[in-house]
This record gives sequence, structure tokens and C-alpha cells, in this order.
Amino acid sequence: MIRSQTILVRAALAGLALAFVGTVASEALAAPPKSTQTEARFVAFDAEANTVTIKPAKSKGPNKKLLKKGKEATFNVIPDGSILTRTSVAINGKKGHVSEIPAGKQVNVYWIPDQKKDGEFFAKKIDVVLSEEELDALYGAD
Repeated sequence: MIRSQTILVRAALAGLALAFVGTVASEALAAPPKSTQTEARFVAFDAEANTVTIKPAKSKGPNKKLLKKGKEATFNVIPDGSILTRTSVAINGKKGHVSEIPAGKQVNVYWIPDQKKDGEFFAKKIDVVLSEEELDALYGAD
């Protein structure tokens, strides 16, 4: 009788351990939040606050209704550090820095709700869109 109780206790503990490992593994493998893409005009980068301000034109993605067209929106950024954690910036497809984006430039911002600051947004990636004139200057007009 004691032996059967020991086996039951061990089986129960093993089941609990598997359930715990399964829960931890599923949380670790959970997909990161899907980003929303917003086309906008770049307003400013605040280096002290690590934020960028944009004026959205249109958005597509899961959180597109959180921003209002033409109304300034502020995003938290991590301007430096690991590619895995920082806000990446591409200017004409080449690596750039958020401080290099001039006010008034057209940008595409890929963002998610900030997981560290409730009610705020985090810009994962910012692509600077070059104007026709800038593209002509770089590659020549047709």
C-alpha cells in the first residue's frame, strides 16, 4: 500500500512539473506583439526623454485606431544598444540613427504598445522615405 501511494505521489509531482515546464515554455515561445505601421511626418526627437514625435497620416495593423490622423503622437525609443532591443532606423535602406532624421521628413514607423509603460507606444523601427528629388539626386532622373 505504501508503495502504491509513493508511485501516485511521484506521478502527481511529475505531472505538476510537466505542467509548469509547459506553461513556462509556451510563454517563452509566445509570438511577440504584432506591430502597426504608420505613415507620418517626423516632428522631433527628444534625446533626453528618448522619445520621437510624429504626425500620423495613415496606419495599418492591429492598433491602427489608437492614433488620430494629423494629431501628434509620441513614441518611446531606444536609440542605441543591441539590435534586438533598440529602435532601428533606416535611411534609404541604410542604417541610421534617430538623431539624423530631420523634422518634416516622411517616415514609416513600426510600433507596438510599450510593454514597460502602460498606455504608451514603443517605436521598433523607423524607415525614412526619401522624396522624389532626393532619389533623383542619388540615382539620377529618368
